[in-house]
Amino acid sequence: MVGKTDDLGRYLLHLRDQREGIWEPGVFALLGGGRETGDPCLEATLRRELAEEAPGLKVPHLTPYAMEEATSVDGLAVPIQVYAGRWNGDPDTVDLQEGVLLRWFTPDMLDRLRLSPGLGDLVRRHATEHPAAKGPPDTIHLSRDEAPAGTELHIVGVHLYLQDEHDRILLGLRHPNSKYAPNEWHFLAVH
Repeated sequence: MVGKTDDLGRYLLHLRDQREGIWEPGVFALLGGGRETGDPCLEATLRRELAEEAPGLKVPHLTPYAMEEATSVDGLAVPIQVYAGRWNGDPDTVDLQEGVLLRWFTPDMLDRLRLSPGLGDLVRRHATEHPAAKGPPDTIHLSRDEAPAGTELHIVGVHLYLQDEHDRILLGLRHPNSKYAPNEWHFLAVH
C-alpha cells in the first residue's frame, strides 16, 4: 500500500468498489494490493499494483514507512508494508482502472470519511512526523492583472454546464419568486 502526499500535506485516497468478495469494499483506502509470485520484492508489488489500478500515476521515489496489520477477506491477519511517496498531480487525470475515484484529503477531513480500519491513525501519524513542504493556501486572490478582460472582481458567478452522452444539456428552472430571471430555464448557477 502506498500513502501519497502532495506538497500541501494532502493524502491521496482511493474509494474502493462496493462489491462482495473484495477487500474493504466501499471505503477510502490507500492504493495497493497483494504480492504475486512474479514480484521480486514488495516495492515491485506496489509498482505493479499502481500500474494496474491507476496507470499514469507515476511516483518516482517510494520509501517504506510502516508495517501495519490488516484482516483479509478470509479473516486472516495479514502484514501490510506501507510506503510513502510524493505526487503533485490531479487525481481526475489518472486513468483509474479499479475503484470509484481518487481524491486528495487533509488529515482533518478523515473523520468525515468511511476509511479502511486504522487508516485515519496511520495518516495522522505520518502527517505529524512529516509536515507538508508548503502549507495550504489561506485564500485565493486574483489581482486585476490576472483577471480575464471584462471581469468585474466584485461579482462572483459560477455556472455548471452538464451534458450527457446524448448531447442533452441539463438546465434548471428558476423559482417564480427568484430576484433574478424568475421562471427562466438556465444553467445551474450561483451569483
